[in-house]
Amino acid sequence: MYSTIGILKDTKFSEKIVGTHQKLDRVARSILVKHIPKRVYFPTAKEIVHFEGLRGPDGLKIKSPKVDEATHFIIPDNDDKKLVTEMLDHQFNLKIALETKNEVRAAFEAAWLAHSITDGLTPAHHFPLEEVIEDLMSEKDFLKLFGKPVKIVMRGNSVLQTMRNNWLYLGPEGFMSKHTGFEYGVAVTVSTIPNRFLAVKIPKKDFENIDLEKEFYAALYRVHALNIYGRFVKNGWNSKLAIEVKKILLPEIIRMITLAWYSALPKEEPRSKKKK
Repeated sequence: MYSTIGILKDTKFSEKIVGTHQKLDRVARSILVKHIPKRVYFPTAKEIVHFEGLRGPDGLKIKSPKVDEATHFIIPDNDDKKLVTEMLDHQFNLKIALETKNEVRAAFEAAWLAHSITDGLTPAHHFPLEEVIEDLMSEKDFLKLFGKPVKIVMRGNSVLQTMRNNWLYLGPEGFMSKHTGFEYGVAVTVSTIPNRFLAVKIPKKDFENIDLEKEFYAALYRVHALNIYGRFVKNGWNSKLAIEVKKILLPEIIRMITLAWYSALPKEEPRSKKKK
């Protein structure tokens, strides 16, 4: 999902067209507040989205390609559990941060946990794009511009091979062009919906004994069964896909972010009885 330009602070462009991660986080936070026990701290939406965009996983991809990058892809039919492991690590770290009242760390972990869930449930991230990049990068070292690696250029062993590889990757029907085209369509769809209409109703029973891994996989296979990305690649955007994104995909993502954050909340200590 798009997030980078969403870090523009207090501008009319915030959460418009780009900033999908931020918008979903804000909606999930507005739902969570209704379920947070009294006297239990959780970062505000403002604190959480501070760690999105260039301050989040997408920024790491740009600044330091292939250096401690977060996993953004999960292949449902061939899952290596890497993304899920990272998600559970963020859940654990968030629990510790909340228990120790480490507010900055809590906001960081909440943002990265939400980011991993959103990417994990995004249909475009169910296509093995990382494997495609590995195959197209005949020359494994990144091209450098002003001393900084440029991840988007597919280097070949010759000028001709570089041109061919980049056409397959960035051409009109290229792998990355399809990927970004899908995410742009989702971003536009999200930008047209007011936050209050994105807020989903989550039954109270869903907040009981949350098994995050189990819940995530259930949501993943519900989304994957729709073959949204496969249909997009074949036919492009259409009204049916847009409706499914609005009514099925976005609610699944928001629900999972909310439950993931709730699962990390420390249990509220009972009030001590006053001595007579």
